[in-house]
Amino acid sequence: MTEQRLLERAQGKAAAPLSVAYTPISTLADLRAAAQLAIQVEFTTVPAYLTALYSITDKSSAAYQALRSVVVEEMFHLNQAANILVGIGGQPKLTGSVVPVYPAYLPSASTTATPYVGLYRASQAVFRNVFMAIETPAPFTAPPQGSDYQTIGQLYKALSDGIERCVEQYGADKVFAENGSAEQRTDIYLGKFGGKAVKVTDADSAQLAIQQIVQQGEGAVNPTHPLVPQQPYGAYEHYGARTDGTYGPILGTPYELSHYYKFLRVADAPDFPDTLPIVSNPRVSDFTNPTALQAVKTFNVGYSVMLKNLEASFTKAGGGAADVYFTLALPLMHNQLPTLANLLMQLPVFPNGDPSVGPNAAPTFEYVEDASFDSFLAALKVLDKLLADHGLPPLLVAPVAPPAPPGPAPRHREALHGVIDGVRTLKSRSDAIGLGL
Repeated sequence: MTEQRLLERAQGKAAAPLSVAYTPISTLADLRAAAQLAIQVEFTTVPAYLTALYSITDKSSAAYQALRSVVVEEMFHLNQAANILVGIGGQPKLTGSVVPVYPAYLPSASTTATPYVGLYRASQAVFRNVFMAIETPAPFTAPPQGSDYQTIGQLYKALSDGIERCVEQYGADKVFAENGSAEQRTDIYLGKFGGKAVKVTDADSAQLAIQQIVQQGEGAVNPTHPLVPQQPYGAYEHYGARTDGTYGPILGTPYELSHYYKFLRVADAPDFPDTLPIVSNPRVSDFTNPTALQAVKTFNVGYSVMLKNLEASFTKAGGGAADVYFTLALPLMHNQLPTLANLLMQLPVFPNGDPSVGPNAAPTFEYVEDASFDSFLAALKVLDKLLADHGLPPLLVAPVAPPAPPGPAPRHREALHGVIDGVRTLKSRSDAIGLGL
């Protein structure tokens, strides 16, 4: 029994009640499976948040900035969960059958108590009914739950409990033994957002990694309760519009707002920014506009290439001097894919449609098994020809990344040519690394 459990028993604290359906984690294989499940849960939220994010036209709005901060932190959570898996001898999987297909419930979640996660145009209703439901805090007494969980916090309680149990049963040396081919990442860039990547080497570091994920997502305390007298260094972590017009930490709240409370503020705001008129839960079979159809297929190829590189970044072959995370995955994630999504959301689903009215297309985030930089470039060239043949008007909203120069919004092909040039550069880097991606 751990020191913490002995202390709780000595103080007369009752252990959290166990669910009747809960099977405690007691083998190393099950522990690694639980960590992989945590990765997949974090993964599933990202495309849903990105779809709403890309649909917002006012990039300076509080809704956009709050959602963007959550997306960055979800990628941080994915990184933390991957570090836990590597630390206990596993290898993170981000491709193939683990890629979420939308709409869907969170992996292994209760289908009666958790939201049906889809790819929706941003709205206050989506923030309240879907995003807040994803990040709903677990009650303090909520039991651990490895499957059929009602909150993400219960899933992490099960993982935390499993780490303790396996350390007791097998010893820390056997639990925290990396497999030799996997690699943890502690250099993930979060910019102005919260969190610090933890290298998982023992039970304490694993629990710290879990704690950061849960506190950022659900929140450790109610942010309306002032803790400044007890927690003076936590006074600067409320995010919002500052007096100089920028968005960032300001005085007023003890901790950085959890994802749940960030979403609550957006849902309760008196107004909401305009959005592009995209379809919800798009399907490739719905697109009869050939240009939109090619654009969504092209996006899916690029998305799949990014996932392959992100997965490789947690291997020793993809780390070190090669470092496919910074040289390949991150540029795709921050530059090429957002620009493609922006272009896609301004293409009507049907031929001769009006992009200012819609319905417009949107990414479907489907995995393409044989995707490569070569096939990505080939798809981009086909899309470029279709855009040239149709002579489309300027984009309604300029791409977010890379930053658009001042002046009129670029035409579709101008934005696409920036993507093509970037992908050519990335392909050259990939060829030099030699991982066959």
